[in-house]
This record gives sequence, structure tokens and C-alpha cells, in this order.
Amino acid sequence: MSERVAVIDLGSNSARLIIMHIYANRAYNLVYHQKESLRLGEGMGRDQFLTPAAQERTLAALRNFAQMCRIMEADTILAVATAAIRNARNGPEFLDKVVRETDLPIQAISGETEAFLGYLGTINTIDVKDAVLFDLGGGSTEISLIRARRLVDSISLPIGAVNLSDEFKTQDKVSKTNLTHLCGFIDRQLKKAPWLENVALPLVGIGGTARNIAKMDQARKSYPFSKVHNYRMGPIALEDLFQLLTGANLVQRRRISGLSSERSDLIIAGISVVKRLFDRVRASNLIVSGCGVREGLFFRHYLKHEYYPDVLADILSHSALNMLRFYKVNEQHALHVTDIALQLFDGWAAMHHLDARDRMLLRTASLLHDIGISINYYDHSRHSAYLVENARLFGLTHREQILTAVVAGWHSNIAGKLMRNRLYSEFLDDADWAKARKMAIILAVANSLDSTHRQMITNPLVSYSKGLAVVSVSTEGDCSLEMQDVEKQRKAFQRELDAELRIIFK
Repeated sequence: MSERVAVIDLGSNSARLIIMHIYANRAYNLVYHQKESLRLGEGMGRDQFLTPAAQERTLAALRNFAQMCRIMEADTILAVATAAIRNARNGPEFLDKVVRETDLPIQAISGETEAFLGYLGTINTIDVKDAVLFDLGGGSTEISLIRARRLVDSISLPIGAVNLSDEFKTQDKVSKTNLTHLCGFIDRQLKKAPWLENVALPLVGIGGTARNIAKMDQARKSYPFSKVHNYRMGPIALEDLFQLLTGANLVQRRRISGLSSERSDLIIAGISVVKRLFDRVRASNLIVSGCGVREGLFFRHYLKHEYYPDVLADILSHSALNMLRFYKVNEQHALHVTDIALQLFDGWAAMHHLDARDRMLLRTASLLHDIGISINYYDHSRHSAYLVENARLFGLTHREQILTAVVAGWHSNIAGKLMRNRLYSEFLDDADWAKARKMAIILAVANSLDSTHRQMITNPLVSYSKGLAVVSVSTEGDCSLEMQDVEKQRKAFQRELDAELRIIFK
């Protein structure tokens, strides 16, 4: 049974609606996204009252969200409001009005719940074991300490991009005095979480400020990949960007590539929080997450219905299998080829000298090697590469995702066409291409051993010695077609792995 799940996140700066479709085979994907910049927390001041103008903007946007939920036939609506509603003295009154006029089941959540949802959205989409996670919004920042992928501490602090911009007047050119006062205030707030000091862990950032920091850094470096999720920056890049932004006025900031015009007046406060937190943690690097509270809400709903724990044990396997099922290719063939490919990889370790991380990439490419058939059978290897390159595959670095795309794209023929792709050629060096060629030929042999998609070949015994790579397989019927297909791989195998391939059919 399929289900459409709408998720609404009403923050202090913006509101977002996403709609996820869960299919009968339990695959899911994003089918709609809408963002509205509302500045709900703007002008609240020390009295902590939502202004009439901010309320009207927000109510109008939520009416539109409710209409889209009806148009898109959402079966379930998960809606939360965060810091602005939580902190405003008239927040409950306004929320009651929203529910009455839109019929959206929106609820204000605590800072602790917001931190947990951000954690779920991130830990299920980025492969980190230990980290400090922050979700910088318009009215607050939620900070969490993650150890062994578990949330062990969290705090919600009243330092957001909107309220700090209002308080310290950083919308235009910021004076040294104001910047000093702003950073001092942030430091005093961060001291409320003594467990942050000098933990020397990666800093993972959620929210528009973090995403804009990544986009600006990508623009400055002419980064060839447009993906922001799991983008990584070092301390020097962050410091350079901080100096650039704090030295510019509003007009100059609006001309900076990668910085949204909607955020140009808020970015000084935002990056100041990130910089002070980065320094206090003594972080090794900044990792940007494109997933947060909304994805956390969805995962909590989806995983509960699948009887999974809130935290996935293997995020890459989960997202790869989800992708395999979404494209509805032959799942049994994909799983069988993957099983054979991994046994070949393990048995030939002394020949290929690849590592455990490469094994993981081979597994992913093997699972997804045929998804290009969903576009067109002809040239489907190239289509598979494109889909893997652009997929929401979680648990891979950007380079690893590109490398996986190449392996999938080469599963039927190692051709120079992919090497001429600008994105691939800029990301991958000679060592990467050499790895890709080795993994691709292993995948090609595994695919040939199930070329009829019948799973007739089982129990491969794999060995390597003195330039001879041997696979002895059991067969369950006439495997003459598989024999013919694997024969076609001998020449490429010799070229790529400098070894003779011998297949023994029993």
C-alpha cells in the first residue's frame, strides 16, 4: 500500500513543505518541495511578541501549504513549529489560529525534540560516528554531541540568524565593536554547554546558513559538483569566508556567488555562530548536511512503520536498496550479481590490492548497475552512471559517489567516453581511474555469470595464484549462455588486472 507523507517545518526564518511518496514496495522519494521566506521571528524584540505582519505572512504561506497537501493528496501530514512559536508569548494563540484556519495539525516542539529530529535526519544520511551537530535557525541553534552514532547530549540556545541580526544590527556593514559584542554574546551562550569545549570532532551543520556557507565555498573553488549534502570544509576555508563576509557591506554581499539574496542580511550573524562554535569545539572540519528536521520527521514515521530502529545500521545499503526498488529493475538479479562480485573481490584480494572502502563502492555499483534500464535499455550503462551520480545516495563522499557512478557505467564495457565527462575528470585522479577499472571488470565478470538473470550459478570458489585468477562455480542447469558471455571478459580482464581469467563450470 502506498502513502504520501507531507512534512512541514515552520521556523523563525522560513517555512518548508516536502512531500514524500512511499510506494507499495516501500521505496520512497521526494515528489514536492516548497520554501517560503517568512521571517516569522523578525521584530519580536525583547518583549517576545510575533508581529502582526509576520503572522499574516506566515498564515498566508501555511494556507498555501495546506492547499498543496490537498492537491498532492497527502495521506499523512507531519507539521512542527520551532523557535519563533516556542519562544513567543503570543505563539500558542497564533498556532491555534493557524490550526483553525488551515486545518494543519501543526505542533510547537521543544528545543530538545528539535535537536533529536535534526539528529535523526543527519545520522541517517551522513556517515559520521562521532561529531558535534548544530542546527542553526532563525531564532535558535540546537547543538548535539554524537558518540558512536548515538545522541549523548544536546542543548537549544537562543542564538539564531534572525534574532542576532536584529539584536546586534549586523544586516549591513558591521562595525568592529558590534562584531566583538556579537561574538562575545555567542561565546557566553556556548559556555552553557561545557561538553563542547575542545572535543576536537567534526562539526556537522544543518540549516540555511550552513548550506550557504557551502555554496559560497563551492563557488570560490569552482567546485564541479552541485551537491551540498556532505560537502566538507577545513578551518582555513571557513576563516577566509568569515573575513570576506564581515568585511563587506550588504550590497557587496549580495554580489557574492553562492550566497542567497534572501540571506545576505542574515549571514553575518549566522557565520559568526558557526565560526565561534567551530573554534570552541576545535573542530577538524565542517560537514554540511542538506537533511535535518524535515527528514528526521519523515524517517521517524517511515522507520516506525518498517519496524526498524530510528537510527539505520547501514545508511548506504538502505539508500542503495531504496534506489534499486524505486527504479523497479530486476532486484533478484542485482542482489545475485552483488553477491558474486563481492565473493570475487574477496577471493582476488592479492591480485587487485583494493581496500574495504572500495569493496563498499563495488557493492553499491553492483546493486545499481542496471537502473539505467529505467531510462532506456540501449546505452543503459551510461544511464546508470548518470542516475548514480545524481542520486540521493547517503553514506558516500562526493568523490566516492562519482567513482561508484563510473564503476556502474563501465559494467558492460570500459570505454573512454566516461573519462571525457568533465565532472568525472575533474573529480578523479589517475589512482581513482585505476581503481574504477579494476572494480568495473570484477562487476562485469559477476554480471556475465548471471547474464540470463536466472541465478543458475552459485557457490563460487575463488582463488588467485601467480597470474591466474580462477572461479569454480556450481550450475543448476544449462549455463551455456553464461559461459559465452563470461568468455567475452577475458581480454579486458587480462588488460585491467594483468591476470588470466579461468572459469570452471561444474
